[in-house]
Amino acid sequence: MGVNPAPRSRVSKFSDNDLKQLVWLVRSVFATLKRGGAVPPAFKEAFERSSLGPRHGPALAMIASEGELSVSDLAEILGLSLSTTSLLVGELSRAGLVERAEDEHDRRRTIVRLSEEYRPEAEAWLRERLDPFRRTLQRLTPAQRAAFLEGWRILAEELSGDASEGRGDC
Repeated sequence: MGVNPAPRSRVSKFSDNDLKQLVWLVRSVFATLKRGGAVPPAFKEAFERSSLGPRHGPALAMIASEGELSVSDLAEILGLSLSTTSLLVGELSRAGLVERAEDEHDRRRTIVRLSEEYRPEAEAWLRERLDPFRRTLQRLTPAQRAAFLEGWRILAEELSGDASEGRGDC
């Protein structure tokens, strides 16, 4: 499915009410996601024992979600510098939550994966966190799902600054 190019004029095909509703919905969803859900007790204990904080959560969740990642890929996904991400991974490793290993194909890369001890709880936690997304997609028809995902792709593109030149203001 192709993306409509960014409009070149200031002519809008949506109402201000549509924009207000979208902003309210996005804010509501992100506020709920930020609050998160109940953290597995083993994670909570490891966080407290090792003085880890909320900034470690997204890195841990992404590692658990992906199975394994290089530190540089994790930095890119999180939008953090390599040094900051490396520091987070080191702290998670010292807490026993993740394991680091040298990439067999490129010794300059470090691969990070969730410690096996925490995998069952992490997988259950991720399933629970992803269920609202799964149920949302299941409630949509295939055409609605494609349009919904395309809208999010366009929003991500606009926010990242990768949209084509000549965008019009809404």
